[in-house]
Amino acid sequence: MAASTLSYVLTKQGRLADAERVAMTRAAAIEPGFNSTPQELALWGILLLRAATAAVRQKKHAQVLDLLRMAKGAAETMDQDLLLHATPFGPTNTGVARVNFLVEMEHSDDAVRAARSVRHLTSLPPTWRARFHVDRALAFTDMEKDSQAVGALLTAEEDAPEWMRYHSTSRRLVEELRGRAARRDAPVNALADRLGLLR
Repeated sequence: MAASTLSYVLTKQGRLADAERVAMTRAAAIEPGFNSTPQELALWGILLLRAATAAVRQKKHAQVLDLLRMAKGAAETMDQDLLLHATPFGPTNTGVARVNFLVEMEHSDDAVRAARSVRHLTSLPPTWRARFHVDRALAFTDMEKDSQAVGALLTAEEDAPEWMRYHSTSRRLVEELRGRAARRDAPVNALADRLGLLR
């Protein structure tokens, strides 16, 4: 998991090419076979998704889809969701990652459609579920479906209220939707208040 953690840190630092290289190098070294355990498949899949996260931010969209396809194959072989050192992997998280990448690629319609097929969200940690709903909200906002966007944000808040208070994308999105709200008593205003945006 050290390579996965390093790739995550490098991505956060904006060192995207390095993040992708670290994840892909380790994934190539441990590429699973027919006798691989679910844990080995999960580690490989996590590394592929780390690489895809760095790739999508470099606008390497074709590569992102290839990595996602391989990760989905590993998840389907596992046929279960696992948590490795607090990082989930399996069919559910692969579906969540697909939605995130589609949002990053500005394919909002596809992201909303893909989100409908994600099941078993309770297998994920609360902040991961919340991030999924924020991605849904981003897609709905881009499609100018503000009520659905607010609904997705409220669901995210239910899953991880403290995380929402400090998540910059969530806060920015709530501010944007509040500016577009037609009524002062719109649900997004109450959400903005709970996030400390009205003070």
